[in-house]
This record gives sequence, structure tokens and C-alpha cells, in this order.
Amino acid sequence: MTAKKHEGAWPQVRWLLQFAGAATRQLAGSIAARIIGQLLAVALLAVPAWKLGEIWVRGPELAAGEVLPVVVTVALLAIVKAVARYLEQLLGHLAAFSLMAEVRVWLLRRLVPQAPAITDGQGAARIQATAIRDVDRVEVFFAHTIAPAVTLVVVPLTVTIAAGVMSGTLPALAVAVVMLAGAGIPFMARTSGDDARRTAQLRADTAQHIADTLRLQEEVRAYAAADWRADQLASIDEQLAEQLRTGGRRTGIRNAATALRVWLGATLVALACIPALVADRANLPGVLVTVSFVFGTVGVFDTVERLATSLPAGLAATRRIRELASGKPTVVEPQVSVSAASASAEGAESCPRIELRDVHFSYPGRDAGALRGVSLQLPAGSSIALVGSTGSGKSTIGRLVQRHYDVDRGEVLIDGHPVAALGSDAVAARVAVADQQGFVVDGTVADNLRVADATASDEQLSWACEMAEFELPLDTPVGRRGSRISGGQRQRLVLARTLLRARNAPGGLQQAVLVLDEATSHQDPLTQQRMLERLDGLGITTLVIAHRLETLRNVNRIYVLERGTIVESGQYAELVAANGRFAQLLAATATLA
Repeated sequence: MTAKKHEGAWPQVRWLLQFAGAATRQLAGSIAARIIGQLLAVALLAVPAWKLGEIWVRGPELAAGEVLPVVVTVALLAIVKAVARYLEQLLGHLAAFSLMAEVRVWLLRRLVPQAPAITDGQGAARIQATAIRDVDRVEVFFAHTIAPAVTLVVVPLTVTIAAGVMSGTLPALAVAVVMLAGAGIPFMARTSGDDARRTAQLRADTAQHIADTLRLQEEVRAYAAADWRADQLASIDEQLAEQLRTGGRRTGIRNAATALRVWLGATLVALACIPALVADRANLPGVLVTVSFVFGTVGVFDTVERLATSLPAGLAATRRIRELASGKPTVVEPQVSVSAASASAEGAESCPRIELRDVHFSYPGRDAGALRGVSLQLPAGSSIALVGSTGSGKSTIGRLVQRHYDVDRGEVLIDGHPVAALGSDAVAARVAVADQQGFVVDGTVADNLRVADATASDEQLSWACEMAEFELPLDTPVGRRGSRISGGQRQRLVLARTLLRARNAPGGLQQAVLVLDEATSHQDPLTQQRMLERLDGLGITTLVIAHRLETLRNVNRIYVLERGTIVESGQYAELVAANGRFAQLLAATATLA
């Protein structure tokens, strides 16, 4: 049930139909209601047309008394048609919404094994666009494609047969031609799959560009890159506008062809009925009914016309959903994993809490090695720091410790057990992470803290806030993504939540590993120093990834990385005295400050 790039439409249709089976009854009811409604739409014109023909043939005096029953009949047909339309929409959308939920669950189950590494390659905004907007676009297939597609066969076939019965073979053939033209026009100058993919890609690029700009707004301001980012966005927007203009021109062509089909088609059918009228004037009622079929079936083809624009986008969305779901997990889970509790019991006394042994690693799809032969130890209860220039491999080590990826060669161990043997769940239970851009939900301080522990007491929440130097009351609203608090407060709130999660590690806080990935970058030096001292006082095993080097004076050991290798290690004073790479980085950061 995965997708290959550049697949055609039919594989997407077949995939969607597999989901549709779960709502067969609702979809069948929607189809039946639509067929009835469309046939009644035909009858709403056919009944008056028949009566007008009778009046002309029999004379107004003879037929005048039958007008009221016709009016009543038309009114009843209109009421029933309205009910059928309501049932069609109700049942179709009930089916669509339930099936969209099934698609989202299906997608989520396939994304979980790829997480969290998938966000590194795809981008959070792009994944969100697929999981929300693309799944929303699938609604057009379930609610607005299946029933119209069946109706497109049943109703034209029915009226063609009726035309043959009422007016003869030649008018029936003319009606068939007009019906076929109605089915074919939506495919004239239609939006191709490539165009739909291109439009969707540009929309996704726009969303990702805006999300990245907002996420990195401080860096954008710092480097005076706002105009450059705006120019990039304007370029993407212009490409999208051109795509939409092209689609608009195609829609105009189709609309013009549809209007011509109706009037030219009615003329063609009327001409085809002339022999029947010449043969017998009494055939006039049937002739008028036959001509009314062209106008009465307009609704059948109008829906197909709209689908010519929306369905390709829905199928392109389906392809993206399947492509996203088809990604391979970056780690392979063990069939029998070592539990975090047993790992703690077996290895805590004799092994470093975290150890990397000759680790080599390259990100998927990249040739350059992110890490080359890295070995380091993080003893239980101690703290180490990773420093280096951008791209040196600091955050990569943090990701490997969290088991976002498995290494190419070497080993990453927790308490002497390879993380590959522990399994991702056990690693996640032991390793608590606070990063620079931690997510904050729209709620109170307490709401955000209880994301880590829903059962935590107010006393436990207050303890976590105290440890993280976070001073706002627990009932303080933080706003969407922390918009009502400062960047520094947001980081301290995330750190408090991380500490609360670390307390729930198997064996408690002392058995957890805390990873701080630029988690205090928005703090002033004094606050940052106090935060690190508090953490050091807890005795928690801590891995710090930092750019502000002067705050690392009390860290037990510092590892300096350059191009994926460790070039120096030691304590702060030792590295400063050595006047090597660490001293150069320290001098550079002091100059920038």
C-alpha cells in the first residue's frame, strides 16, 4: 500500500477504494440517493415537457384540466429530490470523514517507526501539511467522486434508453452522443497529475519556508536576512501564481465547452427528432421529453466538471500520503529488547551511563560522514559537554544517544547495553531531552508540565520549575507556542518539563540521562550558570551541547569536535591552557559577545 514516485492515477484510486470498503453501506446509500436525485432532476423537466406536448397535440381545452395534477407532481418530485440530495450529502460526508480518520490513523502508524528522524529530512511543516491538508483533500474522492462516477454511468444510460423508447433510434443516438460529449469535456485541458503535483509542491514549499523563517526569526534578524528570505518567498509565490493562472485558463476552456455542449446538444437532439415528428405529430410529447434530457442531465456533468479540477489534486495528495508513509524506519527494533529497568540493574555500577565506541555515522542520502571514529564516555552522575563549530557533529551525537538513527559502525551504549539491543522505547524512557526550540502547547504552565507526567502533583511541578529557574505561577497561560512568555522563559519551561520527565525514568532521576541541546541559549550568562549549577547539584547524568563556552567551567569533561572527529578533550581550565581548538572557539565567542 505504498506509492512509487510518478505513479499514475489508477494506483491511487485503487488504494483509496481499499479504504472505502470500510464504509460500504454509507457509500451505497449515498450512491442510491444521488442516482434517485439526478433521475428526479430529469423528471422535473420531462413531466412539464410531456404535458406541454400533450397540450399542443390535443388542444388547450382538452388538457387544461390536467395542469394542476402536473403542478402537484412537479412539486412532490422537487421535495423528494431535495430529500435525496440531503441524504446523498449526509451519507457521503459521514463516510468521507470516517474514512479520512482511518487514513490519518494508517499514516500515523507508519510515521511512528520513522520518527523522530523523519522531521530532519522532511521538515515538520511539510509532514503536517501532508498529515492534515493532504488527508483533507482525499475527502473529494470519498464524498464527491464515487457517487458521481456511478451516476455518470447510470443516468446517461437510462435517459438514452428512454429516448429510444419515446422517440426512436435516431434521437436515442443523438442523446448518446451528447451524453458522451458531456463525459468527455471534463478531460479537455484538464489539470494533469504533474501539474497537480507541482502546485501541491509549491504550496508545501511556501508553508515550509514560512515555518522555517518564523522558527529561525532570531537568526534571520541577526544576519539581516529578512529581505533575502522575503525574496525567496516571493519567487515561490510567483511560481505558484503562474501554476494557478494556467489552471484557471484550462477551467475557462472547459466551462465554455460545457455551455456549448448543452445548447448545441439540444439542437442536435431536436434535429434528430424531426423524422419522428414528420411521421406522426402525436410524437411531439416524446420529442420534447427527449430534448429536455439534455438540460435535465446538466447536474450530472457539472459535478464531473468540478472533479476535473479537484480530483487530480486529491489523487496527488494521495500519492504524497503514500510516499510519506512508505519511508523506511531509520532504526530496526530488536525482537526481544533489554528493558530499561534491567539495564539499570545490570550495568549501572560497572559501566559509564553513556558510551560511544569508535562510532562512524552518515545521514541517509549523504556521502559525507557526520561522525568518524568518535569515542567518548559519560560516567553516571557526571556531566560532559560537546562543543565545536556548526556541522562538527555535536547534535548528531545527541541524536544517536536518543537513537534517532543507528550507527554505521561502532556502538552507542547505555549502561553497557547497545541502544540497538535496548530498543527505542527503553532508550526514550531513559533519555530526557531539552532542546533550543522546545514545543509549548497552548495552555497554562501546569498544562505544559503535565505533558511529561499527567499525574504529577503541584508540588512536583513547583520542584521542576525551581530547578529550571522558572518563576511564573502554575496557572499562567503561555499562549500558542509560548507567545505570551519570553524566549528565555519558554526554554526554562521546557527544561522544567524535561526534568519532570527524567524523574519518571526507570530507577528515578539518578538513572536518567539529561540531554541539553542548546537548551539554555536564550538565557543570560548568570542565569545559565545558575541553571547548570542546579543540575549539577542534582547528580543527574548530563550531556550538554552548547555554544556559550564560558558557562562550562564546572562540566566534568569537554569534548571538542571538528568535522565529525574529537580533536580535544579535557576540563575547562586544561583546554584553555592548552591553547588549542577550544581556546580558539572561546576567543571567537568572546569577540562576538
